[in-house]
Amino acid sequence: MTPNSWKQSKEFINLISDKLTVLLESSEFETTRSQLMELIQSLDKRYGITINCIIDVIDWEEERILPLLNTGISTTESGEIFRTWNDASPQKYVIDGEIHVVPQDFCPSCWNDWGFKWKKRTCPECGIKLGEECKILLDSDVCPHCKDGIISMNKPVCIECGFKIDPNCVVWG
Repeated sequence: MTPNSWKQSKEFINLISDKLTVLLESSEFETTRSQLMELIQSLDKRYGITINCIIDVIDWEEERILPLLNTGISTTESGEIFRTWNDASPQKYVIDGEIHVVPQDFCPSCWNDWGFKWKKRTCPECGIKLGEECKILLDSDVCPHCKDGIISMNKPVCIECGFKIDPNCVVWG
């Protein structure tokens, strides 16, 4: 996705997410929560239940799907209900001089799963290589690994997690 389409979708996704939060915490949803509790109590302790709302972008021409939101409620082993967030943080990439924005565990070229890019530098689906055709755009000082530490061109090692930026794999912006 382009940065502009990502920004537009994020505004929409945030609105939907906020409305889902209100719904899931509302008194109107209490019946559903009670029924969920009844169902989980009727099952063996090894089982849990999840209700999810998933929003994906579908590219019909390329036949690919990019997840934008995955949230809902789940049950613990004791049957308590808790909120779930199964989203990946957005990551900016540069491919052929163009910026692409996708969840961090997806390929910015083919949109397929591509976790652990720093270790597995070739997308298993399309073969694009991190550090060659594809680079991660770092336009803030937030560590792309832990999201808590600070990194920079002059200090490429995160003081929080010890992650070291490979300068061949990034573009600073």
